Amino acid sequence: MTEILFIRHGETDCNKKHLYYGHSNPSLNETGINQLKDTKKKLEKMNEKIDIVFSSDLKRCRESLELLKINKNIKTYFSEELRELNFGNIEGKTYKEIENEFSHYVYEMKNNWRHFKTEGGESLTDLQQRVSRKINKIKTENRNKKILIIAHAGVIQSLISYYLFNNLDGYWQFKLDNGSITKMTVTDDGFIYFNYINK
Repeated sequence: MTEILFIRHGETDCNKKHLYYGHSNPSLNETGINQLKDTKKKLEKMNEKIDIVFSSDLKRCRESLELLKINKNIKTYFSEELRELNFGNIEGKTYKEIENEFSHYVYEMKNNWRHFKTEGGESLTDLQQRVSRKINKIKTENRNKKILIIAHAGVIQSLISYYLFNNLDGYWQFKLDNGSITKMTVTDDGFIYFNYINK
């Protein structure tokens, strides 16, 4: 069987300020650094023997991976396809700022959230298609391995919803803390289940 461990990156100041940010590239803050140190201890206790690593190429994921101190001999690949949702022209804004500056977005954000996209951005449907293609490729090319993936809340939530519901219906049903671990197993006959979410 194939096992995939998804880890959400540690906190950044953008998380702390509740900003919409996806392709922006901040570093981890002190809380985020400590979160990943704790995640490292969790991984050690779980004794998961990682075979290969994939990560978003954004700084907060790269820094999170460094803090996990994975064996340097394990191959690591960084990918733009594992980036968070691109929020386009609302990157770096709070919801209040969006209400004030882009009031025409608010109705769509609430009522057409699966397909809504900002100028220069992408929709959650776009995100789910992008990351599910990437993960399907990764699991096909790395059968019977234990795969570690460092990514973002939106990426992992959309993948959980994709594999459980084959759509976005479950997207808002899962909470993913910074530094949390989610484990997915693919059996030899292709059946997929989640061992745990947000550990």
